Amino acid sequence: MKWLEHMQAWFTRRPRLTDAAALVMLTLLWGFYFWRVLTPDPNNQVSLPQGDYSGQFFAFGDYQARRFLAGEIPLWNPYNNAGHPFLADTQSAVFYPPRLFTIVISHWLGGWSYAALEAETIVHVWLASLFMYLFVRTVSRSLTAGLVSGITLAYGGYMAGYPPLQLAVLEAGIWLPLALLGVYKASESEPPAQWQPRWLALSTASLSFSLLAGHPQTSLFLTYVLIAYMIHRAIRRQINWKSTLAVVLGTVGLGFGVAAVQLLPGLEYTRLTTRAGMNFDALAGGFPFSDVLVFLIPNVLTVWSPLYSGIAPLVLASIALWQGRESARFWGGAALIALGISFGGATIFYRLAYLTMPGFALFRGQERAAYVIAYSVAIMAGLGIATLQNSAVKPYRLARILGIGAATAWVLAIEVLILDRVFPDTDLFPFTRAFFFLGLLATLVWIIIGRLSQPAQRVWWSLALIGLLVFDLFSTTMGTNWEPVPASQRRLLSDLVPAALADKGLFRVDGRLGLGENYGTLVGLQDIRGISPLRLTTLDHYLALPQYRLHQLLSVKYVFTDWTQLEVPSSVIAESSDGTLPLYLHQITDPTPRAWMAYRVMVTSDEAQALGWLADPAFDVRGTVILESAPDLDLPSEPPTGWQVRIEQYTPEQIVLSVSTPTDGILVISEMDYPGWQAIVNGEPVPIWRADAGLRALPLRAGEYQIEMVYRPLSVTLGAAGSAVSVLTLLLAVMLSAGKRRS
Repeated sequence: MKWLEHMQAWFTRRPRLTDAAALVMLTLLWGFYFWRVLTPDPNNQVSLPQGDYSGQFFAFGDYQARRFLAGEIPLWNPYNNAGHPFLADTQSAVFYPPRLFTIVISHWLGGWSYAALEAETIVHVWLASLFMYLFVRTVSRSLTAGLVSGITLAYGGYMAGYPPLQLAVLEAGIWLPLALLGVYKASESEPPAQWQPRWLALSTASLSFSLLAGHPQTSLFLTYVLIAYMIHRAIRRQINWKSTLAVVLGTVGLGFGVAAVQLLPGLEYTRLTTRAGMNFDALAGGFPFSDVLVFLIPNVLTVWSPLYSGIAPLVLASIALWQGRESARFWGGAALIALGISFGGATIFYRLAYLTMPGFALFRGQERAAYVIAYSVAIMAGLGIATLQNSAVKPYRLARILGIGAATAWVLAIEVLILDRVFPDTDLFPFTRAFFFLGLLATLVWIIIGRLSQPAQRVWWSLALIGLLVFDLFSTTMGTNWEPVPASQRRLLSDLVPAALADKGLFRVDGRLGLGENYGTLVGLQDIRGISPLRLTTLDHYLALPQYRLHQLLSVKYVFTDWTQLEVPSSVIAESSDGTLPLYLHQITDPTPRAWMAYRVMVTSDEAQALGWLADPAFDVRGTVILESAPDLDLPSEPPTGWQVRIEQYTPEQIVLSVSTPTDGILVISEMDYPGWQAIVNGEPVPIWRADAGLRALPLRAGEYQIEMVYRPLSVTLGAAGSAVSVLTLLLAVMLSAGKRRS
């Protein structure tokens, strides 16, 4: 072992090389963990399963790449949900810098692909381990502590669970350690302590990256943890409360300001979606209390094990709490509060947060508070290492406690085995296996941390502990989510899609079965459905109408379904199967055009009444339009003939029409009514009317018109201006701080 000690001494004298070695170790572990993603051998390749990952993030990323590489900013997406504001849908992550980097690199390497998005996914796991290492290494001044925290976070049950599939959750979350590092360094000045703005710029940038990644709920957790940590550091360092208040407001305000180009359109969109009307009961879901067992036994009670961070990290975190190590009790409190919130409405924690904490009344799925728990446990595990290395723990007492724990684990394992034999009809094998694995891990923890913790400064002890951690976490989480299908062989589309794509006209499809997900965006078919979690309330109301009426209002020409016959005249032009159901592509014989003239008006400002009229089978969609007020027109008693409406140009953010009408009438356009769309009629801007409880309309007098509709949302303009001002302010603050420091 002397060569290890010589190596340790050599590296100790060269701290930069020490960190470089840690980076190499983290990278090698990352490569081993994801070797089946990185291998060129297709027989061993794995990929993430289809579902939200492919249908949401891959499809939206493809659209984002196409638009950016064409020199366009994707503000509007006509290919899902009958058209929706793409930039305002936060999970599209339009301006998230790592996504833009992925788009550029994938373009150089052959184009956007499933493998490109998976590369972005696993690189974020590597970054998570690196950021956590940097933070805990700095706070604890221990290489081993930083490595243990980085490994615990990156390969624990939380990071291996749903975040990779819900990519925005993963990408919004990894920036917390970097934000905390900025706060720690900013508050480490010599007495009298004061904040150092140049380091707070790191926190601001990290917060803005999280917000741009597209999962506001995760960014909300990050923001509250960041604010709490800033207050904690101010108290610990005895920094003036007035300057602390200014620093908190400035850091968080600038972070949100930099992301304003995404946030302001997102806020505008959210208030018009189905999420806006959710009450407490709809939002208060969370973990069942039984999931507390997941801290010790993963992969038994649930598909994922987001509360599992490993047995050794849990013991190390307990040691840090026990000894009151630097900030350990702060992180213990954060984990405890997050655990209470994660149970949703079953405890008082979420009820208090819902009533008193801004933002908590906006999001469902309170089990996502596991994010804070996982990061807190990882940090405390590193602090526990530093505690052992400083010889702050009585070794005999620690060994006795861990020995009792290991013995208890083995007793439980044997009892479960006996129960499995006594009650053969009850399948207890998963529990038996889990408890025996727990017993093995508890024994190894007792040996390494309990019996051998005195030489904790030795490199061999650090390697033994890291080996135990890798054995635990890699054995538990390595195969989670990944399927033995190469990314290049993912088959996302049914055989029906080419038949619809062969029609080069302007139409919509109903892709309920046979297209599905957000694959309309992927292939360029304008689908009235989609799986984005944000959907306009207007569209939701339309989807509740009789299907034939839905298709009339939204100008559907093709219907993907398992039905053999529609309610309106149609013909089946293609057949296929999804493996369980026969699928058919119906072509509607006489679809509603995308724009038409109507000469009868029904007036109501009550949307429920308007929807009731639309549901009436006697209602004539093409001849009658429902408006919120009566237009100042001289409408004919009988609809005229000879009117013409032609769409000259159609792009996502611009529609050009030529219209000719012999009498006054209403131009109805089968596009979703949404703020930011503007109409220019013969060169003059005119207001857009809301028609049929959700479409756009323009009252026109007799004559000929050249009409242009453009999407120029004020929210995007204001957001871009706010982002630009915030970035300039941040840069100016950093330069002034650097100049002051030099002087």
